[in-house]
Amino acid sequence: MSGSDAVTSTRFLLTILSLSLCAGPATAGADQQPSFARQSGLREGGSLVIKAGVIWPITGSPITNGLVIIENGKITAVGANLPVPEGARILEMPDKHIMPGLIDGHCHLGLSLDVFAEIEETVSAVTPDMQILDAFNPLAGDVTKALRSGVTTVLLAPGYKNPIAGQMAIVKLPGGKKDAGIVQRSAGVKFSLGNEALMSDRRPTSRPGLMAQVREELNKAGQYQESKFDARAEILRRVVQGQLPVHIYCNAVDEILAAIKLIDEYKLKAVIVGAREADELAEMLAERNIALIYMPTILASKDKDLKRVGKIAAAGVKVAFASYAPRTNLSDLRTSAIIAAKYGLTPELALKGLTINAAEILGVAQRLGSIEPGKDADLVILSGDPLELTSGVEMVIIDGNIVYQREQK
Repeated sequence: MSGSDAVTSTRFLLTILSLSLCAGPATAGADQQPSFARQSGLREGGSLVIKAGVIWPITGSPITNGLVIIENGKITAVGANLPVPEGARILEMPDKHIMPGLIDGHCHLGLSLDVFAEIEETVSAVTPDMQILDAFNPLAGDVTKALRSGVTTVLLAPGYKNPIAGQMAIVKLPGGKKDAGIVQRSAGVKFSLGNEALMSDRRPTSRPGLMAQVREELNKAGQYQESKFDARAEILRRVVQGQLPVHIYCNAVDEILAAIKLIDEYKLKAVIVGAREADELAEMLAERNIALIYMPTILASKDKDLKRVGKIAAAGVKVAFASYAPRTNLSDLRTSAIIAAKYGLTPELALKGLTINAAEILGVAQRLGSIEPGKDADLVILSGDPLELTSGVEMVIIDGNIVYQREQK
């Protein structure tokens, strides 16, 4: 390892350590209501007013000494000097910061007992009829960890070994409840154009073979006749017709180019996931309005790689962040945005990548991603600026209900 690489590695270890120190003990779930909820008698569907030092609406400028007013799980007002509804429970947090709940654009949380087995279908290469939600365990330990880091909504995805994998799902994390809030059961189909999809004992075994197989399946779907029902062809027909989005996993320049050609050829409604070297093709992506869900920056090891996100966004490409959790060692999605902001991504776009950009890319911005009247009351309360490593998550609210509160020392 070179001297510069050693310094970079050390810096990342310190970053992870800093966030670990901020985590603190937790109380979470329906059976362990936070002290505020017990004291105020807060119940699902009640009114709640949060007074905070700084509110980050994301779609507007930060509000100092503002209020967020919540009624029946929805945000009804946000701003400064607002009248407090009669009978509302008031949460005074004058030195805290509030932002929308974080949205993880691509992860594998809660996927049964063995995530490495449950997310991959290694017998068949083409499985668009498979629904990843069928493997989701809302009470899994990694779900609780994500919640404590401020993540409120996730896109659950199949793995990386299928050229055409199954259907993704968008869910709100349950916070100790038995059932997660399903936002979209079928949120699109996962494709993989990376080397991970090549296997020695199953077609495809080469990159040309991979692309040929994907085209073969899409061509068959385009000719599919509904009179003879085929579940796989039916799903891919919806993909070809633009009714279902495709999330294409690819990282290297040649893989991303292959994805762009596929999108152009079949006019796919597509998002690129991973996108490690997408800065090399940022102008092509921007011209086509192709959005990215970027890989966890904690997986990068060189300054050159850490600067890529900023270059991509500067070219006009919409970027959101993914954790790949629990395949990464750290489930804190916010780390990726913090690191990206240190290496060239503007703070505004770093926060948007965790919230409204992710919501828009996933097609749920009408409900999530910003603090605005009419949107779901999914909020994260932090001890300080969201992009500061020392700012810890103090409380998480989903649909107006407190689902996690950090214990006070």
